[in-house]
Amino acid sequence: MGIFGGNKTPKDDWSVMSTVIKAEAKLQALGEITPSRRAGVIYRNDESNSFQRDIKIELNEVLYVGGGATKTAFEIEDDDRGMRWIVLEDGKFGDLVSTVYTVGNAIGMNDGADNLLAAVFELYFTGTVEDNTYRSGLRTYWIYRYDRKAFYPFVPTGESEGDRDRPTEARLGHDLGKHGLTVEKSLTEWMGLWGIPF
Repeated sequence: MGIFGGNKTPKDDWSVMSTVIKAEAKLQALGEITPSRRAGVIYRNDESNSFQRDIKIELNEVLYVGGGATKTAFEIEDDDRGMRWIVLEDGKFGDLVSTVYTVGNAIGMNDGADNLLAAVFELYFTGTVEDNTYRSGLRTYWIYRYDRKAFYPFVPTGESEGDRDRPTEARLGHDLGKHGLTVEKSLTEWMGLWGIPF
């Protein structure tokens, strides 16, 4: 897994993250993308932060109580690098995106903004890439980096760092930008994120 660094930009997370809804709808209509039901938020866990220490209780309150209650399910998974995943599942892509934003926002507003790393959306790609090879139902991830306020595609081909499908990433990066997604311009910032738990 790559570790993400600084370089804050002034945009707010929702104005950028919500662009994924329009891009997904357009690419699904073209037959290139099929959304899965899953997404996640990854952050550096800080047990000294009371919100993060009681994250399950806090998220139950944030997500399921009050007028904005959601039907999105969540699970919490810790990895061996001190990172925590909030894995979300919802059959409605728009609701999934909204819940991902809500989870990240709740962590950020409770002294955890510097701990947020990325939001990750799982989708499946079908199409021809630049080397004229055809992909069918290929699992891809659209990663939103909180520090860069931008998305980029990530297509791992194995569990080892460096195992990734760059031609498909290039095709998706072009298509996503063309259809309204805020895409990270610097390819060196398209960090690999192996070990995604979904």
